[in-house]
Amino acid sequence: MRLIIRVFVPLLLLATGVVVGCATNGAGNGTGGTGGAGGTGGTAGTGGGPIVFCEPTTDRCFNATTGYHSPCCEQPVPEQANACDGTESLENPATCTVLDNAVTYKLTFMEVEGDCNVGYDLDACNGTSCFPGRLAPAEGIGGVDNALAAIAHALELEGGGGTLGDVNQFFSDALCGATDDTEMGTCEGDDEACTDGEDCPGGRCRLDDGDCRANIPAADIRFVVDANASENCANVRIISSNESSDATLNLSDDGCASGTLGTIPLMIGGIDGSLANAVVRMTISDRGFSDGLLGATIDESTAVPIFEAWLEGFGAVVARTVEINAATPPTRDISAECNALSATFVIGGIPQ
Repeated sequence: MRLIIRVFVPLLLLATGVVVGCATNGAGNGTGGTGGAGGTGGTAGTGGGPIVFCEPTTDRCFNATTGYHSPCCEQPVPEQANACDGTESLENPATCTVLDNAVTYKLTFMEVEGDCNVGYDLDACNGTSCFPGRLAPAEGIGGVDNALAAIAHALELEGGGGTLGDVNQFFSDALCGATDDTEMGTCEGDDEACTDGEDCPGGRCRLDDGDCRANIPAADIRFVVDANASENCANVRIISSNESSDATLNLSDDGCASGTLGTIPLMIGGIDGSLANAVVRMTISDRGFSDGLLGATIDESTAVPIFEAWLEGFGAVVARTVEINAATPPTRDISAECNALSATFVIGGIPQ
């Protein structure tokens, strides 16, 4: 697992002169707006309707080509049975006694879950919860929000290149602290080192040879887990970018940790941002954590540079692919502009 222009106003509202009323409660009951003045010989306008919080849809997302990537380092994940079946509660326990037996795990593996129908319903809406960009992918089955899995397909419609493999390469490079040296390549045919075509007998120097010779700041993300098996819970601290956040997760008898993680600080590939509205299910043991499924929203300030690093020029395209709101929890109002992408990542790690 190389994201701006946005003033979207539903055209129908402009055309009819309807004023959207303000919601009076979370159920969607709204107060009507002031009626419009009648024109000459015309009739007075009608009052505004309630805010629509969720627009149901039958459209479904399309998966993109995953593509290949080559990690620059070993990315160990423990081999162990998956303790999660997908039905575990995501509602955090109210309390969890601290036992002071915390184990620190380092995140070693992070890839985009390539199936846009796998993940979590982050906005509690099986449809549209904000005004999306023109290229925004539709939701997954059951309201699953994993637009990142489908975004390459959307970009293909614009004639762009790249696959999810490029995104996964970006994340693996960040975890490894190394990437391709674009100033040093190999000659096609004999793999001799080169810096330009003049160094090669055939005149072809491949600078995109994945040599992993360039060092970059390594992403250091750790989960400090204090498990309490007797209370079926775990106190978790996530440390990233010299920042931390805390959560209390459920812990099944078999070792499945599940629940909400809130906002995770993210310094990755030199980009300082965050993953918001994070939820997770993952198998935890003394050997590490595996089969982790992490869902989150990525706001534009984080997404734009990630996509620019993926493929030059695509940062500006992100404004047309956003499909969720980055607030915590995501705001639901289909007259408001979307300002974030949803994503699901497969994660794993080992004790440190």
